[in-house]
Amino acid sequence: MVLLYYTWVIVILQWFPDLGAWVDANFGIFAGLLNPDPLILVYLPIWLGVVLIMVIAMWIGWTMVTTPAPEPLEDFDFDEEEAAAEE
Repeated sequence: MVLLYYTWVIVILQWFPDLGAWVDANFGIFAGLLNPDPLILVYLPIWLGVVLIMVIAMWIGWTMVTTPAPEPLEDFDFDEEEAAAEE
């Protein structure tokens, strides 16, 4: 569906500018959806990509901040583990 929309706005409306006037005359309040400024179709995916990257970065940061530190190895008794493995 997105491919059809991009094809309509960027290719067809640019090759046949008279269709833009036809859309404005026949679709009333929905004409803005079918006859947008082509630059919005460039800005919108870039903006969405940047927002997505920032949300992922925030999620990774939040996970790093809220994850408890691991138990230090010097407090771990390795002798008990070796004895259990030998039995």
